Amino acid sequence: MYPRSQNRQPFEVTLLNRKISQLLYFALFLPVLCHATDFSRQFAQVDPSVVVLHTYSTSPVTEKVEQGLGSGVVISQEGDILTAAHVVHTSDAVHVEFKDGQRVLAKVVGTEPAADLALLKLQKIPDNLVAAKLGDSDEVQIGNEVFVIGSPYGLHHTLTTGHISARHSGPELGKLFLLGDFLQTDAAINKGNSGGPVCNLDGEVIGIVSYIETTSGGHQGIGFAVTSNSARALMLERNNYWSGLNGLPITADIAKAINYPLDYGVLIQKIAEGSATDRLQLREGTIPVKINDQELLLGGDIIVSVAEIPLDGQLSFQKIREKIDRMDAGEPINFQIYRNGMLAVLSLEKP
Repeated sequence: MYPRSQNRQPFEVTLLNRKISQLLYFALFLPVLCHATDFSRQFAQVDPSVVVLHTYSTSPVTEKVEQGLGSGVVISQEGDILTAAHVVHTSDAVHVEFKDGQRVLAKVVGTEPAADLALLKLQKIPDNLVAAKLGDSDEVQIGNEVFVIGSPYGLHHTLTTGHISARHSGPELGKLFLLGDFLQTDAAINKGNSGGPVCNLDGEVIGIVSYIETTSGGHQGIGFAVTSNSARALMLERNNYWSGLNGLPITADIAKAINYPLDYGVLIQKIAEGSATDRLQLREGTIPVKINDQELLLGGDIIVSVAEIPLDGQLSFQKIREKIDRMDAGEPINFQIYRNGMLAVLSLEKP
C-alpha cells in the first residue's frame, strides 16, 4: 500500500464539500434565472402594429433623392401612426412598410418638433391592420421593465428590453424640447429605432423613441422616449399642423455674412413638399457655405415673424402655436419674410 498523505482528506469529506458548493451555486444564481422575463407573448401582441418608415427627401443642393429610415406604431384602426418628428418632419414622401412586406403611402398630419412627435395617416387601410393600445405613462415607475421594437440599423422588428431609468421634462433635457415629458431607459436603442414604441409588460405603448445620449454613435444605455400621455395630449387632443420647415435661427455672424438688417428671424434650409410652408411657396436654401465652422445653406427666405409674433427665440414658437390655436378656421396666418433685400408678407388660411 501507498502511504496516505497527511494532507489528504477522506473521500466522504471531499464529496460533501462538492455538494455544498453545488447548493451554494443554485442558491445564489437560481433566483436570478427564475426572475428573467419572457417577452415572447408581449412581442407577439405588439409587433404587428409596429411599422418601418421609409422617408424620401429631395436635396435642395444636389436635387438628388435622399432616403431615411425610422420606426412607427399604428394606434388606431383608422390608420393613425405615431412616430418621432425628426424622422418625417422634412420628408417629401413617407412609405409605411408592414411586417408582411406590404407598403402603403402615408401623409404627415402634424408634427411637434418641440416634443419630437409626429402623427401620420395611412392613405390606404390594409385588411389586416393591427393597432397597439396607448397606455397611461403616468403610471410608469422607475425600475419598471419595458421593451422596445424597431429597426436598429435596418434590422426590422428587433426586440430589446430594459428598465425605466428616470423621468424628465422636455426643458430639463435641453435639445430644444420645450414641450412634453420623457422616459429614460437602458433598453438598447440605435439608429433606426427612432419613432418606435416603448411598451410595458401589458403590451401597452408608454413612449415613442426619440434619441440617445452617446459618445460612440451607438447604444450606451441612455435612451429617451416621449411619454404616451404627452403624445396623446399634443398629437391626438388638439389641432395638428405640419410646417415641414427646417431652419436656422439668425445669429449676428449669419446676419453680417448675408447683409441682413435685423438680429432675429429663421433662415430657411429645407421645406417638405406638401407642407404648409410649401403651399406658401417659401424658398429654401440652395448655396452651401460654412460660417464659423457651421455648415448651412444660403439663398432661402428668412421668416421674420408668424402671426405678428417675431421669431426672436425658442419661446416665440410656443407663443405662435398658442395664438394659431385660438384663431378660427379660415382666418389668415401672416408670414413676414425677408427676400432679395425686401420685406414681404405671405398669408395662409388656418385649416
